[in-house]
Amino acid sequence: MCQMYRKIHQKYIKAYFAEAGCEIGLMDTPNGIIFGAPPNLSGKPSEKLLAIMKLAEDPIASAHLEDLIFPKVDRRLENMKFSHIASENTRQVIANCRQQKSAFVYPSDFPTVSDFRFVLYHQFCPCRPPSSALNRRKVRPENVDTLSGLCCRYCAKAHPGERNHKGMYFPLDLESLHDSSSSHNLTVHIMTCENTPLEIREALEELQRLAAETGVITKRGSKKKFLQKLWERMANYYPAP
Repeated sequence: MCQMYRKIHQKYIKAYFAEAGCEIGLMDTPNGIIFGAPPNLSGKPSEKLLAIMKLAEDPIASAHLEDLIFPKVDRRLENMKFSHIASENTRQVIANCRQQKSAFVYPSDFPTVSDFRFVLYHQFCPCRPPSSALNRRKVRPENVDTLSGLCCRYCAKAHPGERNHKGMYFPLDLESLHDSSSSHNLTVHIMTCENTPLEIREALEELQRLAAETGVITKRGSKKKFLQKLWERMANYYPAP
């Protein structure tokens, strides 16, 4: 006679393997999973692992164990808002960005975008794409009359009047702006630019670290919606001739 198997919810399976990994000393780090945590040497499953097994076996009867295994996440952390746990410097940087005028990032964006992305894009100002950049991409200037690029505001101040320097970036469509390499390049520039104030670099570094430590990720669609608004502002920044 065939034995009947009941389907176990995927979240319990994931929780089981995650906790089983902890039992043997595995730990998750920004550089991958490594051995480094103290293993369970008692010879018996931990209380949490037993709870996961019990809950998977009978979710209804063991519902009281849910909070032990899946603690509720702070809604602010889920939205990648870290002001309440960040340092005084980072809180001040975020507050300043909310008060300062920006060509591309508006106060109304703040509730819908991560603190990191809000602060990052605040560090860029408008700039016209130089003919060299357009020629390299075989783009006719008249096709981008209203388009603005993204220029590091600190490089713009250090190199007034220059039409092309290393702090300028020119995505020519929404797809290239949304590409992960675009945000990576902007982040690397601001974090390594000698003109960027130390408090800005430290705030962005801390926001990245807090995101990694809390294990939260950007909600599906939120980044796309923000970049869509950002692109519309960039694409129509300069008045049509």
